[in-house]
Amino acid sequence: MKRPTQEGTRSGNGAGSAVRAAVQPHHIAAFGLTLSGAAFCERLLGGRAYALCDEPPHLGDLTTAALCLVLAAAVTAVVGAWVTQEKAPGHRAVPWAFLAVIAALIVTADGIDAHGEREAAAIAAQEGPDGDGGCEEAATIYVATPGWFFW
Repeated sequence: MKRPTQEGTRSGNGAGSAVRAAVQPHHIAAFGLTLSGAAFCERLLGGRAYALCDEPPHLGDLTTAALCLVLAAAVTAVVGAWVTQEKAPGHRAVPWAFLAVIAALIVTADGIDAHGEREAAAIAAQEGPDGDGGCEEAATIYVATPGWFFW
């Protein structure tokens, strides 16, 4: 039902301005920064280690991409909280979309790390130690962190 006001007509029963959205800006910031912080700490603490005689450069690129995605999730949390607070989006789905993007970035980072671990395991299995029990040159240690979503 539309009702007249000084600014024009207004939909609803008048209580719409007092009703708060289910997702507040601090929810977005807390969710994103908590997940990003936990994902970053997990990568600092490390996981399974693989000794590779020759580390392919793409393993380092995978690690960098995963860390960039974790950083992007943290930035998305801050931007999402700011947009929700300051810009007051007209649609209720906007805060939920920020939460979904944050979760997708973290899951994607874990997927990239899991792919890197599979690659490292395959390379380690192919190389195997030489007859004397070591590599011809110093081995590179690749530490894999598959995350929470890929085992």
